Amino acid sequence: MRKRLTLRGAVRAVAVLAALLVVGCAGFIAWPLPGTLLSREALSSLVLTDRTGHALREVLSREDGRSVGLPEGRIPPKVRQAFIAAEDQRFTWHPGVDVVAVARAARDNVSAGRIVSGASTIPQQLARRLVPRERSWWGKAGEALWALRLTAHLSKEQVLLEYLDRVPLGNSTFGVEAAARRYFGRPAERLSAGQAALLAGMARSPARRDPYRRPEMANAGMRDVLSRMVEEGFLTKEEAKAAEETPLDLVPPERVFEVPHLTTALLQRLPELGLDRASRIETTIDPALQAAVEKAITEELRGLSHRRVGEAAAIVIDNASGEVLAYVGSSDFLDEEKGGQNDGVRSLRQPGSALKPFAYGLALSKGFTPSSVLADVEVHLATPGGAYVPKNYDRRAHGPVRLRAALASSYNIPAVRVADALGPEQVLRVLREAGFQSLTESASHYGVGIVLGNGDVTLRELARAYRGLARGGVVGPLREVRAAFGPDGRPLRIPQELEEHRFLAARPVELLTDVLADEAARAPAFGLDNALRLPFRVAAKTGTSRAHVDNWAAGFTRERTVAVWVGNFDGTPMRGVSGITGAGPVFARVMALAMRGLRAAPLVDRSHFEAAEICPLSGERAGPNCPGAMKEVYLPGTAPRHTCTMHRGDGSLDVGPAYLAWAQAEGLASTSVSAEGGPGMQPGFILPANGDEFLVEPELPESAQAVPVRVMAPQGAKLLELRTDDGRRIELRPPFVTRLPAVAGERRLELWTPGGSEPLAVTRFRVR
Repeated sequence: MRKRLTLRGAVRAVAVLAALLVVGCAGFIAWPLPGTLLSREALSSLVLTDRTGHALREVLSREDGRSVGLPEGRIPPKVRQAFIAAEDQRFTWHPGVDVVAVARAARDNVSAGRIVSGASTIPQQLARRLVPRERSWWGKAGEALWALRLTAHLSKEQVLLEYLDRVPLGNSTFGVEAAARRYFGRPAERLSAGQAALLAGMARSPARRDPYRRPEMANAGMRDVLSRMVEEGFLTKEEAKAAEETPLDLVPPERVFEVPHLTTALLQRLPELGLDRASRIETTIDPALQAAVEKAITEELRGLSHRRVGEAAAIVIDNASGEVLAYVGSSDFLDEEKGGQNDGVRSLRQPGSALKPFAYGLALSKGFTPSSVLADVEVHLATPGGAYVPKNYDRRAHGPVRLRAALASSYNIPAVRVADALGPEQVLRVLREAGFQSLTESASHYGVGIVLGNGDVTLRELARAYRGLARGGVVGPLREVRAAFGPDGRPLRIPQELEEHRFLAARPVELLTDVLADEAARAPAFGLDNALRLPFRVAAKTGTSRAHVDNWAAGFTRERTVAVWVGNFDGTPMRGVSGITGAGPVFARVMALAMRGLRAAPLVDRSHFEAAEICPLSGERAGPNCPGAMKEVYLPGTAPRHTCTMHRGDGSLDVGPAYLAWAQAEGLASTSVSAEGGPGMQPGFILPANGDEFLVEPELPESAQAVPVRVMAPQGAKLLELRTDDGRRIELRPPFVTRLPAVAGERRLELWTPGGSEPLAVTRFRVR
C-alpha cells in the first residue's frame, strides 16, 4: 500500500513539475518581447550613398560586420522564395518549430550515429542571432522556446524580415541587402534568381560557400537552392536552368570607397551633425558630375605639372538648394607622396584676391560707384608691423582707375585704398557675416591686407560666400546630406550649419555681380581671351597667395557656384602661375561641366540701374573735351553729376597732383606741377616716410624690387640732390621721383640743394 502511494506521489510530482514547466514555458512564450531585442543599432553599419542611392562608402558595424536593412522593410519575391526553399520550406504554417523537420532530423541522426541533419527553422536561426546560446541540447531547447515566442508576438512577415536583415553571409557581411551590394553591387530588389539562390545557399555555411574563395562550392549551393525552388513551385525547371546558366556578375572584393574626402569629413563630424546613430546617409553628390570633375582635375593638373603645380581641389554647389553636387579634395586620395589625403576643400589657405569682391560690395553699398576713381599709384600705409606697400599683379601702377576696372583687373593698390577708406574692421565684419568663420583674429591683426587675402580660409567657405553673392547678398547653409536614417529606418533630423541671413544689400550686390561678369573690364589685365571667358556669362574672381603658394578661382551663374584651388599641400611655391593661369583653367572646365544641360539665366537685370556716359579716365560725366566716352551703370540716384575736369578746352590734360608722377612715367603731358610745394610748405620726403619698413620678396627678382622716393621740392626748385648712407649722390629733377635699390639694413637718406650747407630733410627707413 505504501509502495503504491509512493509511486502515485512520484507520478503526481512529475505531473505537477510537467504542468509547471508547461505553464512556465507558456508564460515565457506569452510574455511580451523585450523592447531592445530587435534593436538594430548594435548591428547596423553606416552606408553613405550619392543622391541616386549608389553606395559611396560603408563603415563596418559594431560587430565588425556589414549590415543594412532591406529598404522600407520590403522583401523582394526572389529573395523570399530562395531563403524559404533553402532554409524552412514549412515556414508559413509552423509555430516557430517544425515538428516534422525535428522528427526527420532525429531519425537521420540516429541512423547515422552522428549529427548529419539539422532542423533549425528561420525563427530558430533568428533566435540564435538575437539571443546567442551554447550549442548544446539545453541551448537548442532555449532556442526553440525563443522561436515560439518570436512567432507568437511577430507576424511571419516580420520574422522573415528580421532574419533576412541579420543572416550572416560571409566576409563580415550581415543581411541580404548588405550582401547584395557587397557581392553584386546592387540592391536586393534587383537580384536575379541565381544571385538570390547563391546568397540563400551561403546561409548555412558562409565560409565554405564564399564565392570569392570557393566559387565551386558557392555555385554548388546555388544549384541546390534552385532545385529546391523548383520543388516548392517557385520556379519552373526551365527558369531554374536559365538562372543557373546566367552569369552572376560578381563585383571585385575591394571595399567601396568613392568621394573619399567628403565621406571622410562627414564620418569625422557624425556626433556634431547628430548622425552618430545613422545607418544610412544619402549625400547630395551628383555621381555623373563628380566623376567628370575628378577626370577634369586629373587632366588639367597634367598640363600644369611643368609649372610645379601638384594638386587641386574643387566644389560645385547648386545655388537654389545649397546642395554640394561635386566635392574633390585632391586628385588622388591614395597618393601619399603628394599628400592626397589632405582635403583641399576644407584646408585653411590664404585666398589672395578672391576676397576682394566682399570689400567692393561693401564699398558699393557705402556710396562708391563703378566709376569711382581709385588712385592706383604707389601707396605706403602704416600698419602695426611697419609700412605696407601693396603691389599689383603686373607690377605696374595704373594711375586713376575706375572701381569697375580695378576689381575686374584685380589691381591690388586700389583694393587696399578701398579697405583703408572703409576700415579693416568693417571689411572683416562683412567677411565674417558672409560665412568666413575661420577669420578669428582681430582687425588690427589683418589690417588692410585682409582685402588681399592675408587671412586663412577654406575653399568651402569661399564657395558658400560666393553662393551668397549669387543669391543677392544672402548667405545660407551648404547641404552635403540630403537625408539620413536610423537603424529602424526612420529619418533623422539634419541640423543646419548656420542660419540664413543677409550680409550685403541686394542692389549693391547685383551691381557688384555686373562688374565681376564684365569681360571687357577684365581684359586690360588678363586679355579678352582669358580662362574666365565661357560660352555663358559668369561672375568670377581669381586669387593668388603670397609667393605663389596657392591659386584660387571662384564664381557663379544664377544656377551654380564653383570654387577651385590649385597648389601643393606641402607649401612648395608654383612656378610662374597666377590665379588666372593656374586655377582659372580648372575653374572654367569645372563650371562648364556644372552647367552642362542647363540654360544659363541672366545674371543681372540692368533695368534696375541708371546709365550715364562717362569719361574713362576721370570717371565723371563725359564732356565735350573728352577724347572718348563709355556707358556705365549705377544704382538709381548715384550717377555722377559733374562733367570731366581732367580734359581741358585747350586740349591739355590735368590729372591733378596725385597722378602727376604717374602721368609723366606714362609719357602723358599734364599741366599739373604740384610736385613743388606751395607758399609756406616745407620741403621733405613724401616717400619713404621716416620709420617706414620695406620687405624684400624672395620669390621676385631683385631688379623688380626697389625703394620708391618722392619728395616735396622747394617752390621754384629745378634741381635737388639725394645723398645715401653709402656716400652716393643722386640728382633729382621735376617731378622729383626716383627709385633706390632695396638693400637690406637700416638706411638713412638726405635731401639737399646743390651747394647747400645742410640737408633740407632727412628720413630713416629699414629694408628687410
